[in-house]
Amino acid sequence: MKSLLARLCGVLLVITVLSCAKRGRPTGGPVDEEAPVILRAYPDNYSTRFNNQVIEIEFDEFIKLKDLQKQLVVSPPLEYQPVITPQGGVSKKLTIEIKDTLQDNTTYVLDFGQSIVDNNEGNPFPFFRYVFSTGDVIDSLAVKGKITDALKFKPEKFVNVLLYEVNGEFIDTVVTKGKPNYVLNTLDSLSTFTMQNIKAGTYKMVALKEDNRNLKFDPNSDKIGFVSDLITVPSDQTYELKLFKQAQEPSITKPIFKNPQRWDLGYTGSLDSLNLKSLPDYPISDLRITKLTKKDTLEIWQKPAVIKDSVLFNAYYKQFTDTVKVFYKEEKKDSLVVSKSGKFGIGKNILITATTPIEDYNTNLFKLIDKDSAVVQTNFKLDRFKNQLELAIDSQENQKYKLQMLPEAITDYFGAKNIDTLNFTYNTNKSSSLGNIWVTLTGGKEFPILVEIVDEKLEVVEQQTARENTTLEFNYLNPGNYYIRLIYDSNDNGRYDSGDFFKNKQPEKVEYFPELQKLQANWDLRQTVIIN
Repeated sequence: MKSLLARLCGVLLVITVLSCAKRGRPTGGPVDEEAPVILRAYPDNYSTRFNNQVIEIEFDEFIKLKDLQKQLVVSPPLEYQPVITPQGGVSKKLTIEIKDTLQDNTTYVLDFGQSIVDNNEGNPFPFFRYVFSTGDVIDSLAVKGKITDALKFKPEKFVNVLLYEVNGEFIDTVVTKGKPNYVLNTLDSLSTFTMQNIKAGTYKMVALKEDNRNLKFDPNSDKIGFVSDLITVPSDQTYELKLFKQAQEPSITKPIFKNPQRWDLGYTGSLDSLNLKSLPDYPISDLRITKLTKKDTLEIWQKPAVIKDSVLFNAYYKQFTDTVKVFYKEEKKDSLVVSKSGKFGIGKNILITATTPIEDYNTNLFKLIDKDSAVVQTNFKLDRFKNQLELAIDSQENQKYKLQMLPEAITDYFGAKNIDTLNFTYNTNKSSSLGNIWVTLTGGKEFPILVEIVDEKLEVVEQQTARENTTLEFNYLNPGNYYIRLIYDSNDNGRYDSGDFFKNKQPEKVEYFPELQKLQANWDLRQTVIIN
């Protein structure tokens, strides 16, 4: 009996120990979803007559800083950024040490965005703003606005909105060299914004999407948007700022030598032609200029081949005159190679290009037949600037075309001809495997309008020009998702023109039909676009 009792006591002891051990282990509990809470701020938020160098803010739990350099905005901007801790660690106290001399009678805002998060779950203390004034009052006016992109469907994120106070005439170079009086960053939130704690006055409103975050406009890399007229605060108006890449003035860059027959010349802006003349001491009897398709580069071809160390050219364009010096060395010359170019399909023409400029072609040495071996009627057109030979045909569905080019069908700028017979094939799909989008414009008063079908990457698939309210047919499109884009071509040059801040010129107006067009094979999509 005693032995049995001892055994039972032992078992109970083991169960008790195990039970105690189990109760001592953590079970997890609910996930912390609460944001940190401020217990105390010194000096108080929204203090006046501020003259401190250090600000301390205590929280109810350990916090850390996330993406502070990207999220923090100080307005007005300081010459020296404040030192803020903790960085790279955790603390219950946020410390801000001001390293700059503050302006008198000025309201300052330190906007932390969503950079303050708790240490455990990363819950943000959202959009914390520490505001103080070195004067007797906190400026309390606000300005509302909306950021859009002039050409894209969706606006950019992390855009700086800047206000420059204007007491007399606005000097536009302040955006490249000066400092704004007020700054706001849209972060990755909605495109609408409210800029708070502003004093009454007259301002120039500018938006910048920049890489280096120095609050100075760099026309070569940044996007800019602006309100054309000065704004007055207070105002109940919501201002729209359309971001665009600054239109660059046409200019040429340093030439790149390729071989004694060719050199490349890069350019900026819209350069659709160029006149080059060699100086008298550097005689070049003949020049030919072609454009590379996917680069802002001109190919300069010359004959005879240069045997000097260098040649000087005068370059003439509508807006500029420049001098170009090309240094030469012995390199292998280009040889004639003929190839296909562009995309082909139903209703499309055949495009031929070459590695050297096409000078002439013999239509008698071209033969185009369809899959039934019937000869296809062809009209020829040479674009010397693009270096493309176009064969215009009535291309039909479900066809296979064979193009044969006999020897000497193509002659290049240097007199070389194709030696061999060249054969190219071109196929078209069945129309039932493709789709059509028909766009009806109504209510329009401003023409011409470029109506474009663009893919989800906003690459142009098809474009037509409307000069009145009409229906445009975009046929034989590959199945996929498309947007309908309208560009109000105010100067009727057949392309989108960006803006120019320094000329107070806004970009051409662009609108999107809001719904994504989901086109399937053998479908006809008909959309009516009401133009306001």
